[in-house]
Amino acid sequence: MAKAAAKPAATEEAKGQGRAVILPNGQKRVDFIRDRYYNDGVKRGDIRREINEMLEKADRADEQIPYQIVFASTKTGEIGVAKTDPRNVEKPKAEAKAAKK
Repeated sequence: MAKAAAKPAATEEAKGQGRAVILPNGQKRVDFIRDRYYNDGVKRGDIRREINEMLEKADRADEQIPYQIVFASTKTGEIGVAKTDPRNVEKPKAEAKAAKK
């Protein structure tokens, strides 16, 4: 059998979630969405409209986002009915999961 070729370093970097998208106001898109949703209580559709208007005013209309981007940025924080910002929720530790089994 032949050995598998070593993967180049570029493919290793591609495993991550990618680069952060920066809005015209200088803020990361995901942080803007989560701040507006969790801190300000703005509805997801309204956040999408705000971002798309911001991009259009900055002559970046080709970068407009669909609703799914906003939903994906906020869905992980929903626990039952209460909505909590995923940046402030501790992730369960592997030890706690192992103890339950």
